[in-house]
Amino acid sequence: MFSLLTEPLVVNKKIYFFCGLPRCGNTLLASILNQNHEITVGANSILPQIFLELRKLYDDEVFRNFPDTQSLNNIIHNVFPCYYHHWKATHILDRGTWGTKDSLYLLKSLQSYLPNPLKFIILVRPLLEILASFIRVEKPLNIEKRCDELMDEDGMIGKAWLSYQNLKKEDSLILTYTELALNPQKVVDKIYKFLDIPLFKHRFIDLDQFNINDITYNDTVIGGSLHTIRTNKIVKLNIDFNSYLPQSIINTYSHWKL
Repeated sequence: MFSLLTEPLVVNKKIYFFCGLPRCGNTLLASILNQNHEITVGANSILPQIFLELRKLYDDEVFRNFPDTQSLNNIIHNVFPCYYHHWKATHILDRGTWGTKDSLYLLKSLQSYLPNPLKFIILVRPLLEILASFIRVEKPLNIEKRCDELMDEDGMIGKAWLSYQNLKKEDSLILTYTELALNPQKVVDKIYKFLDIPLFKHRFIDLDQFNINDITYNDTVIGGSLHTIRTNKIVKLNIDFNSYLPQSIINTYSHWKL
């Protein structure tokens, strides 16, 4: 077990956590909020993985042989300010599965080193609709196998689902895909109020594709266009999961309720 002892670099950005379930309009909401140059919602974050890999070093043989705890703590304390050093926004929403047991424990350990309390924004959608949305985009040959992969505790949906279950007990703003699609202004207003940020006039037509610091998603890596949004207007996609999912999958996961 490690302890957090040293002082970090000065953090001049407020950092919050965007922990939506997949296929719930996360990229759409991020594209809307990022119109305000004072806010940046990130892409899928590598920071949870970075922190967990750094934490493993406390158990590494080399470290235990010469346990320079303060020097390693220096790195962990300064991951957030170093990673976001060149980002211009004053409010950062890091998007990741921060509610998993280890990540949430680590965040709480770092809480006193952040300039703001821990706050989580979560977008949700009925689970079977999420699964059907993946199948609709990816078109896998073996639907049952792909669904089980997604729902594994380390899978894209399963991990986010476990994160959501833990974060419901924290200081979280839970929003739904339906709310976002039908009344985006109301959703945006809720977020500004939750984060105590002055309101900004957003547009909900002629949207921009997701882009941060001139970097865009390369979805060829994951084999499906999962981060391309409709730009002319916001539309609620009513996906009939019965048309995409076999009955075996519906039976297996129908009891997973929000």
